[in-house]
Amino acid sequence: MSFRGGAWLSAALFAASTPAAGGPQVGAAGEDCGFDFVDVAAEAGLGFVHESGASGGLHLPETMGAGAAWIDFDGDGWLDAYLVQSGPFPPGDGESSVDRLFRNLGPDATGTIRFEAVDAGTLPRGYGQGVVAADVDGDRNVDLLVSHYGPTVLLRNRGDGVFAEAEPLPAASPEGGADEFPWGSSMALADADGDGDLDLYVSRYVDYDPEHGLVCRRDGPDSGRQVCDPSLFLGQHDRYYVNRGDGSFEDRAAATGLGRADGKGLGVVFTDLDGDGMADLYVANDLTLNLLFRNRGDGTYEDQSLLSGAAVNGRGRPEAGMGVAIADFDLDGDPDLAVTNFDVETNTLYRNDGTAAGLLFADTSAVSGFGLPSFNLLGFGIVAEDFDRDGSLDVYVANGHIFTTPSRDNTSYRQRNLLLRGAGTGSFAEVRCDWTERDPLVSRGVAAGDFDNDGDGDLLVTANDGPVRLWRNDAAAPRGGWLAVELRGSARNTQGVGAAVTLAAADGTRPERRWVLRGDSYQSSSGHRLRWAAASAGRGTTAGGAGAGGVRRLDVRWPSGDRTRIVDPPRDVYLIVEEGR
Repeated sequence: MSFRGGAWLSAALFAASTPAAGGPQVGAAGEDCGFDFVDVAAEAGLGFVHESGASGGLHLPETMGAGAAWIDFDGDGWLDAYLVQSGPFPPGDGESSVDRLFRNLGPDATGTIRFEAVDAGTLPRGYGQGVVAADVDGDRNVDLLVSHYGPTVLLRNRGDGVFAEAEPLPAASPEGGADEFPWGSSMALADADGDGDLDLYVSRYVDYDPEHGLVCRRDGPDSGRQVCDPSLFLGQHDRYYVNRGDGSFEDRAAATGLGRADGKGLGVVFTDLDGDGMADLYVANDLTLNLLFRNRGDGTYEDQSLLSGAAVNGRGRPEAGMGVAIADFDLDGDPDLAVTNFDVETNTLYRNDGTAAGLLFADTSAVSGFGLPSFNLLGFGIVAEDFDRDGSLDVYVANGHIFTTPSRDNTSYRQRNLLLRGAGTGSFAEVRCDWTERDPLVSRGVAAGDFDNDGDGDLLVTANDGPVRLWRNDAAAPRGGWLAVELRGSARNTQGVGAAVTLAAADGTRPERRWVLRGDSYQSSSGHRLRWAAASAGRGTTAGGAGAGGVRRLDVRWPSGDRTRIVDPPRDVYLIVEEGR
């Protein structure tokens, strides 16, 4: 332990095991990408192929894919990978599939990271959809929540390398009674009611009866059958579960003002959107209004969806929302919202207009360069990370259609994924590198995390009826080094979920703020650490990076309201910051 700038802290240095690629890379479209990603799933031992279980019935759930989570389930400092399996549809017909957990073994003698499939107890069976990793019972062992076409279940981490048998969450709806066909999708956790533990929100999709009897054709009565469009089915009410303090959950949607959250939910995130220190809620819905709920601070929420401007696009229309990312893209200190949508609609970037304006967002998709590159793509998972390590946040989107033969000639079933390079001012430009074009799949979930502990963001990307991809980031280390933190809360919120961490410097560069989230993207869960690249000096005040000149400081605002400041934090290590120390 050491003492710097009035805060006790401990630093853990995790050895880098992967050499950075030297020199710029030239993209397939003739662009200089400046960095490279390499798919190392096969050599690392991540042998997983998603199975939709399609058997000719043309069911909508068979098109939606499943998610992935980074989780250090054994507490050794190396991120492990949890992959959700779906399996035969309808579930219950024959032997159901089982999820897979792969332990990160760290570098071998050659410096290569290896994973191995582990028997960690009875992992869930059923038609899996989403996953989120978090310590829900406050014992400092990271647990898992897995959603299904069917019940959402909790896997408690016993701390001995094994998860306890799955516990189904309460199935009763806010209106009373259980749904006949529950269908959970993405999930998010935060201390929503301010009592120190993590509460859970489950976005749910549509009321889908496998025996619906509809025959759907796109081009008239003589054309081939297609999967029925989700517009033909009613949306399900989402679920909001309050943590009782021991990791067990109680459905409190109706009592908290969230009982009317009925859309066609596919993406959800908790974070403080208005700067009052309390976790607000944003839900991306397919074909219906997106939802934004402001946390009143007394355990209840008020619907600010339409008033906020983030329920519809700039033309006042709801879109087909899939995944959600939150980040301060324009470096003004507040979180902006990014939502993936269907093709033709484009993805949407909602700029947060700041606390002085209240909860007010503006659609900047067109003017920022964020939307147009996605016009012919159908987006699902989305993450924000400084992938090229230049001090500005970039965006990666996982794409793939739901129809095997899309109706437009200029789109396809298998699609390239999208990489948008950020400028640090809220604007973006697509870069089409070789690795973004290579062997397109029907991608769905994406989770960012540093699996090789070299300080940059790697990607775990799932595909519907396809293999998982592990994209190792080989971007060169920034000249100013990198900074990263892992938070450890003092109470039941042991990972500091909901904390805001700001890196600032004395040289006039704009501060960079990150938020600790559990649950993001689409049906997926990114790693729990936060990272910054310390860019070279001379960038001025128009971009991020907390430049190389001047003394840096890290400021942590914990969910409890406590604050920690670390002056001149060490570089090129993962810094473990403990609340109250």
